[in-house]
Amino acid sequence: MRVLVRCLLGLAVLTGCGANAVPVAGGGNASMDKARERENVIATCMKQKGFSYTPSVSRPKQSDANPADYAAMKADRSKNGFGVFSAIVYPKPPGTRAPDANQATIDSLSGAERDAYLKTLNECRVTALRQVNGLKVTSVADYQDQMSTEIENIDKELDGDSELLELAAPFAECLKSEGERVTSAKPLALSARGMDVWGRQADRLGKAGTVTAEAARPYLAKEIRSALVDLECGKDFYAAFIPLQKRLTNEARVKYGFQEQ
Repeated sequence: MRVLVRCLLGLAVLTGCGANAVPVAGGGNASMDKARERENVIATCMKQKGFSYTPSVSRPKQSDANPADYAAMKADRSKNGFGVFSAIVYPKPPGTRAPDANQATIDSLSGAERDAYLKTLNECRVTALRQVNGLKVTSVADYQDQMSTEIENIDKELDGDSELLELAAPFAECLKSEGERVTSAKPLALSARGMDVWGRQADRLGKAGTVTAEAARPYLAKEIRSALVDLECGKDFYAAFIPLQKRLTNEARVKYGFQEQ
């Protein structure tokens, strides 16, 4: 869900989400076909306005694994907890991404020329979203406002789902009985509780990048214990919450011009 927040709150040229796209020929799915069509509309629009643009579509990273699979979640939490202190103890190398097909063009422009290029690119992206995705958007700001509303609606749907509410109550009570801190029994709050609690602990320990793996290791051990308690208490809750959250998120991604994950 938070990925949706980061990547749906702006066009690629503004946020960088999907900016490092790799050209893909053939294959894919309906959302990739839409992306190809949208890129071609952008290229045509840019050419008409006197700018060059190379269409490119990134192939989304998708896993066949079920994100709500109990055994897989337990194995992951047994090593990484909620993913807070494990990021310090087991740092991942920086990801390598293919260069944006149009970045060299943008970098070659002077300040005023670059501003004009990016302004036109945003206008052409909005045109493509209207033409290909059927979105009634008038500008980047309007696009962002509509996506913000979409995200709020998803949050409301998750927090108002009758099955999730029924499962959230015993989940919260179980956590409390195990000595875990619970400030809200709403589905979204429960799903993010562990990250919030241990994220605040990491902030208290030190600023990002200043905590060593040695210092973080004992905290990770405690985080793992907490994460496993959370999973046991929320086993039934997560089995219902994660698939619904993923479906709603992917529907929104496709609607607003991104590919499913």
